[in-house]
Amino acid sequence: MEKFKVEEGTVQETLMLPLRGRVYCEEHFPNTFPNKAAKELAANVDYDFNKTNSSELNMVTWGLRARMLQDAAKDYLTTHPRATIINLGCGLDLSFSEIDNGSCRFINMDLPDVIEARERIVACREREMNFACDLMDLTWMKRIQEEPYGVNVSDGVFIICGGVLMYFSAEQMKRFFLALAEAFPGGGICFDGVNQSGLRKSNRVVRKSGNGSEIRFAIENTRKQFASWGDCFQDVRERPLPVYVRKSREVSLKWKIILSLGIRLGMVKLIDVSFRRF
Repeated sequence: MEKFKVEEGTVQETLMLPLRGRVYCEEHFPNTFPNKAAKELAANVDYDFNKTNSSELNMVTWGLRARMLQDAAKDYLTTHPRATIINLGCGLDLSFSEIDNGSCRFINMDLPDVIEARERIVACREREMNFACDLMDLTWMKRIQEEPYGVNVSDGVFIICGGVLMYFSAEQMKRFFLALAEAFPGGGICFDGVNQSGLRKSNRVVRKSGNGSEIRFAIENTRKQFASWGDCFQDVRERPLPVYVRKSREVSLKWKIILSLGIRLGMVKLIDVSFRRF
């Protein structure tokens, strides 16, 4: 099969960096951060991945984040096997291959130009669809329940979202989460965040390098933050470093310490929020 050629300076090229990170983790930590689908996809792309310049820390963190988001979706599916999983800000993420229980539905959601690029590179599987929109245009929460998407809220809705929400303001995030809770009662979301210290450190790196966007939204006390927004949140918790990472023979002691400290100090947070069913 002819490989898909990724041109420089295109939207497709911006999707190569996180794809390279997921491939790196599949190559170095295949049992801890498995991502066979990413490696297969990269093999069918005509692109020089050596041009993607990212630290090993970033790639390991991406691998951990992807696996923990998948864990959260799998946990939700144990009680809602026919639920719809929404991958918000999906890029070229292929988490459905790891999450699929044989009966759930999966929707990849991102900006129109990203979805257009995704559809040129990777095909949807059975029970999988793409949805193009701006996540801050909150009308998507209603539109996604209409045909052809037809999301059934009573079956359950769970959202995974990595590397996206921290770039919006706190006021935008308040409106966003309140709208989610209203649109998807009984549903939930797992997303990554940082505290103020993580925000400052990340933004110093961005200013120094001149690459990337600055983080705007930090969460210091997660439960207190969501409680201040309303009583529509059933439960809010931060996920600890998974046992399979602490016991992994693939992950070095150095990375175990770095990842554990990052989560313990709040520099990296994977946050689970469930929405109350009134």
